This record gives sequence, C-alpha cells and structure tokens, in this order.
Amino acid sequence: MKRGSTRIGVMLAAMLTLTVLFGAGCASGSYEDPRNVGPAGPIGMTGPQGPQGQPGPTGVAGVQGPGGPQGVSGPEGVKGRTGPQRPWVTFADFLFDFDRSAIRGSETGKIDKVNQYMKENPSIEIGLDGHADPRGTHQYNQPLSQRRVDAVKAALMSAGIASDKIQTGAFGETQLKCSEATEECWQRDRRVEVLVRRGQ
Repeated sequence: MKRGSTRIGVMLAAMLTLTVLFGAGCASGSYEDPRNVGPAGPIGMTGPQGPQGQPGPTGVAGVQGPGGPQGVSGPEGVKGRTGPQRPWVTFADFLFDFDRSAIRGSETGKIDKVNQYMKENPSIEIGLDGHADPRGTHQYNQPLSQRRVDAVKAALMSAGIASDKIQTGAFGETQLKCSEATEECWQRDRRVEVLVRRGQ
C-alpha cells in the first residue's frame, strides 16, 4: 500500500471515531441550562423536638405596688350576756371601841388570819365595809366608818397584801346588824366587815 493511502485511511478512521463520539453525546440527551430552576417542592415534615434546655436565672423582683384602699368594717357582733355576779362571803369582823378607829390589840390576830388565807388563795379579792353604831348623826358616822376601813386596809397592806386586791366601802350607821339599844348590839355595829370572793 502506498503512503498516501495510509494517511487517508488514518484520517477516515479519526473522522469515524469523532462521528461515533458526537453521535453518542447527542444520543445521551439534550443539553440543560443549569440556571433553569423548577418549581419548589412540598415542605418536608417537622423533625422531632430536641431536649429542653436548662432554665435561666430568676429575674429581679419588681417594686411592690401601692396598697389598695381599706375595706369597709364589718358590723359589730352581738354582745354576750353578762355572767353571774360573784358573791361576797363574810370572812371576819374587826370590832372597834366607841368613837374610835384604831384597831384593838385583841383584834390584831385577825390581820394574820386574813394574810395567811390570801397566801393560800392568791386569786381571792378582799372587800372592807366600814360601819358605825346608830348613835350620832350620819354626817359624823360616815367619816368615822371610813377611818375604820382605812385603818384595817393599812394593816393588811403592812402584812403584805397588795392594795389592788382590796376594795373598800363606808356606810356609817345605814347597815345595822341589830336594832336593840344595848351595848352588845352597838358593839356588833362598830365594825369593819372583811369580805372575800374569787377573783377574775
């Protein structure tokens, strides 16, 4: 074979190869422009929720607001019944000489008796009622009976009995024990009566 024929054959073979490659490229599909964008696809499903994070620090408390107006007071309740009056009981009588308010020496033992009773019964209250016999005017007998009460009260306080435990009253000749005009009867009226009762 001639050299010219060989060259032609090589060229033909190359052209045939290009034809085949080009044809294969054309057969694989048409050319698409990468700038062409199709419609958006549907939104996908939401993924699972992640774990809860740590809570943040507590914020600073705000300033307290002003208080509201005071409400209307409710109606006053019904007052309960008064309890029974605690009775006074006679404990002893201090007897006095006519027209005198000094405590007799024979009567001073009663001070110790009252004082001892108070120590054993600290809740007891004492009442002292002063009296006079019916001789003399009321204007004279009233202060006389008061002086007798004051004398007994002072003696009880000196023995240690508190003054707030003692109540006093003076009645002159208005509360007589008897009505006979005898020394025995008058002696019974010249007295300071010591009364006792339970305290509150």
